[in-house]
Amino acid sequence: MENKKKYVVEYDRPNCIGAGACTAASPKFWKMNYDRDGKADLIGGNEKEDTTAVIEISEEDFEEMKASAEICPVNVIRIKKKENNEKII
Repeated sequence: MENKKKYVVEYDRPNCIGAGACTAASPKFWKMNYDRDGKADLIGGNEKEDTTAVIEISEEDFEEMKASAEICPVNVIRIKKKENNEKII
């Protein structure tokens, strides 16, 4: 079965407070960047000019990423369906 990317994750890095909850929930996708500014980095994310990081994930990674989004105290992680841009979180 093909592992298609079904979701888009957008990370509003400028508004991250560096709590690190996302890294605890999903070390596969998040790491703290203490050398830069103490905020989390989205592993594999492509930062846009406004410093929002974006990554596409598959169905198998959805629950783990959802846990990161739900635990974030400032709600800077958003998940949307790739096919229609419908916001999930």
